[in-house]
Amino acid sequence: MLDENIKHDAITDKFYSYLVDSKGFKCEELTVSGFMFGHAHGLPTEPQLTTQSNNVCLLDGLYFNMRGQWKVKLSNGDDIVSDYSFSI
Repeated sequence: MLDENIKHDAITDKFYSYLVDSKGFKCEELTVSGFMFGHAHGLPTEPQLTTQSNNVCLLDGLYFNMRGQWKVKLSNGDDIVSDYSFSI
């Protein structure tokens, strides 16, 4: 399960799947976006969220193509539900 308070380590050129807390939203209502600070661009893939159980979503297809600091956000419209930091 991803934790917003921890910077997560990952490597490039590998697909990741994580369990995330939906914080009371339906997984289908949430969108995933990512941002790489060093190069000011988004994710190279379009990760998907699917319902696993009550308030838990599977974030699948997360891929980091470059080394650096990344931020991945779950949103419901304009509202940020969660954000996660990754060091690649």
